Amino acid sequence: MSCELDDILAQVDCPKCGAVINVPYGQMRIQKAAGCSCGALIRLEDDTPIGAVQRLIDEANPPKAENDS
Repeated sequence: MSCELDDILAQVDCPKCGAVINVPYGQMRIQKAAGCSCGALIRLEDDTPIGAVQRLIDEANPPKAENDS
């Protein structure tokens, strides 16, 4: 499932320089922070229900008989 989460990106605005950073969902769940090229470290908070994430995964990879367990 970790590879599937890497396809989902969240966008975060850097509070220091205003740049938009694309962060893989897997990084949000595991590392809880993202770095910007300006040197800022941005703390990430994920309040997305896991059900919403699962729906995104299912939309990208619809369950089929061969991959449905």
